[in-house]
Amino acid sequence: MSRFIKNLLSKIFGANVSNNGKNNEIKQGKNVYFRKVKIKIYGNNNTIDIKDNTYLHNVTMQIGFKDSPINNCHITIGERTKFNSCNMFLGESNSFIEIGQDSMFSFNVEITCSDTHSILDKDNNLINRGESVIIGNKVWVCKNVSIMKNTQIPNNCIVAQGCIVTKKFTQDNCIIAGIPSKIIKENIHWDNARPEKYKKV
Repeated sequence: MSRFIKNLLSKIFGANVSNNGKNNEIKQGKNVYFRKVKIKIYGNNNTIDIKDNTYLHNVTMQIGFKDSPINNCHITIGERTKFNSCNMFLGESNSFIEIGQDSMFSFNVEITCSDTHSILDKDNNLINRGESVIIGNKVWVCKNVSIMKNTQIPNNCIVAQGCIVTKKFTQDNCIIAGIPSKIIKENIHWDNARPEKYKKV
């Protein structure tokens, strides 16, 4: 990609964009706020799709490595989702990160759909392949959370501070916490409003 195109993308998206490949696409919806955003793509046929009315602060999205480009991956961020500090990484071809709408991410969140190095069985078969991270609608991810490969967080859930998510959850309206992660409370929902709104006088 020419220097002119790189500069033009950076100006359009309000982000530092590095595109090292062919047929890669970045889609930006309406009213998207970018501040301190870095996008790095190494490989071909990859897509980043950021929907309307999203807020991205101090966010890095990386697909592939300079020494190991990857292909056919996508990152999707749903409408009205907000990030305060997050690193997203895809390190294997045909993998993806999908985040629903109305979600909220606190500080120092990591979403990684690869271990970046190989773990093999005795016959040299790969046993730690990264395929997907799926985060539902209206998910609140608290500070210092790591969301690892091949995981799922359902709708209307809270991921508690310091949690490491290493498996797929299927039950909506839960609080997920701990290392390793587990459900600690069911039948909840959350509101972006401050607690004072719900205090009884």
